[in-house]
Amino acid sequence: MSNAALKMDLAAAARRLTAAQVGVRERRRFRRMPFEVSGRMLDPLGREHDCRTADISPGDIRIAAPILPGVGDRVVLYLDGFGRVSGHVARRCGEGEVAIIFDFSAHKREKMAEQLTAAANKELFTNAEIEADAKAAEAPSNMAHCEFEDGSVCQGEILDFSLAGVTVRARRAPPLIGSWVRIGSIHGRVARLIEGGFAVDFDPRPRRA
Repeated sequence: MSNAALKMDLAAAARRLTAAQVGVRERRRFRRMPFEVSGRMLDPLGREHDCRTADISPGDIRIAAPILPGVGDRVVLYLDGFGRVSGHVARRCGEGEVAIIFDFSAHKREKMAEQLTAAANKELFTNAEIEADAKAAEAPSNMAHCEFEDGSVCQGEILDFSLAGVTVRARRAPPLIGSWVRIGSIHGRVARLIEGGFAVDFDPRPRRA
């Protein structure tokens, strides 16, 4: 092999390695939230398929669909509440799901983060039982319905929240660290206890029976 050809091969290998490292960094940089959103997927052949999200972050997404694209394929998604997003399939995620790394700009990622924060805020404070309660109108706007894996429920005061988790103050016995809890429509695990409350890390994995 000539020196020129060898240099070209090394340059191509370096580009592939850099791209792979960027993909790993993107997956590690963002934490996906357990959002279920319906949408439509446009595959590489231009065909449309129904899909739904399992979880999503500003950098990537996990979707389920009856017909899945292959690893490496570029797809376009139209998601309810989020609009058009695009990316490449990074890997299969068990039965009927794939992970997609977005290919848009840093500005678009920032916009996605804002949309996710707004959606998280809505999910935390949306609860049919509270809305049906006549006293809900008088309740503080930062109160949310909390349901624990042992079947107990309570009203919690949201102290702060981010795309990674939420901190809640509640008048109840401290829950077990690692136990499941649903706050509004978002679920996760109790990560630590604070005085008069607890912190939850959002977890996109389904709750085990």
